[in-house]
Amino acid sequence: MRKKCKLPPLKKRRVDGTMPPMGDDECMASMKMLPSNLEAERGILGAMLIRDGESIADVQGRLSPEDFYSDEYRLIYKAMLEIYNDEKSIDVIRLKEYLRKNGELEKAGGAQVLNELDFVVPTNAHIMKHADIVKSKSKLRDLIAIGEEIAGDAYADMESVDTILDRAEQKIFSLSSSEASVSFESAHSIILRVYENINKIYESGNKQLGLSTGLPDLDKMMGGLRKSDFIIIAARPSMGKTALVLNIANNIAKFRPSNDGVPRVRKNVAIFSLEMSREQLGYRLLSLESGINSQKLSTGSLNEAEWLALQNASERISKAAIYVDDTPALSAIEIRTRARRQKAEYGLDLVIIDYLQLMQGKQGRGEFNRQQEISEISRSLKALARELDIPVIALSQLSRAVEMRAEKKPQLSDLRESGSLEQDADAVLFLYRESYYKQDVENEALTELIVAKHRNGPTGVVNVNFKKETMQFTSIDNYHEQS
Repeated sequence: MRKKCKLPPLKKRRVDGTMPPMGDDECMASMKMLPSNLEAERGILGAMLIRDGESIADVQGRLSPEDFYSDEYRLIYKAMLEIYNDEKSIDVIRLKEYLRKNGELEKAGGAQVLNELDFVVPTNAHIMKHADIVKSKSKLRDLIAIGEEIAGDAYADMESVDTILDRAEQKIFSLSSSEASVSFESAHSIILRVYENINKIYESGNKQLGLSTGLPDLDKMMGGLRKSDFIIIAARPSMGKTALVLNIANNIAKFRPSNDGVPRVRKNVAIFSLEMSREQLGYRLLSLESGINSQKLSTGSLNEAEWLALQNASERISKAAIYVDDTPALSAIEIRTRARRQKAEYGLDLVIIDYLQLMQGKQGRGEFNRQQEISEISRSLKALARELDIPVIALSQLSRAVEMRAEKKPQLSDLRESGSLEQDADAVLFLYRESYYKQDVENEALTELIVAKHRNGPTGVVNVNFKKETMQFTSIDNYHEQS
């Protein structure tokens, strides 16, 4: 019977390409060597010494020391970066002296290995191609390590399948989107990037930082829907929450032909509809785009002009980059998993969830823990916004406490089931329409969009009109700030 081998931990090769002793020879004969290219690693180190290290600034943005397979080469690379970042130039003599002072010269292979680097390559012209090779091998090794961790989690069988799958996808997604990232970034590079973004906005004449909602006054107050923001839109039932986000989604994802020669890039919007079916959302989208009464669409009683308007609206909507998932009772983990996959396959610029209270938390929790469950969901959605670097909008119901007060305008304390919604959200918007509560109102369509919380700007009220028959929100071109 063949001896069963225990998988050893991941190890590195020596400079000469051999592996350190790892145990039983019969087992080791069946083991596959980890992906690596020591020739490319050596070529990078040699090229970094040419012309006082003129290529180091480029390669250090591509590779981290951990990308090197050889322990010795990793030490040498790290030392070269430290010398260059301190002195802006480098040669073999300084490299040997630096390693000697730090007690790492022998660990790096000794003086002979360093002397040989001067003769490895005659030019630094191919250093970035070699860096790409080393980076790809590093990612393959990371993928192997992740695979072992996933297998370990699956064998342990200590958590739910959804939790294990979510962690596995998160690790793989992080690997596919990472490029020698670091935990800290200097204020200099951060401010430079922000300054360039502001300058681009100024030069383009667009005075907002985020995606446009299609309502100019709301964009003016909020600066658009910004990346990594978690936004809650809340109201009592039938106030128009779903209609509002469909207006926003349609504006962002709609294809617009170029009139000035500048290409128009469509934004991709994912809608998780936990309450309505895809077809119901389809009817609403066609109604707001065509301007035809939704009741007429449901009965099909259209005149010739309306049929033409419906046909044109259908063509425009079909070109919009809107993706709908109407699976009921999704968990936060499932939404994160599907959103990651959508971004990886098609790109993703905005996530909309309709609505938050219909989501499920972790398995095994009872109704008496619903408040903690909502808190967990809220934190997860905020984490999703940051992970994918896109705005996430979640619709929310308000508590019945609104109905018990003389003043019906909603407050932050009315957010249903959890105070963590207010805490986690970057912005909270309420919809309020006086005609919802009173009969004799002069303008029944007048709706207040109350920005009750705004982490990145002012709060206040934006007045819009809501045409319920066609699900359309239109701007009245006035608003006032509260702070």
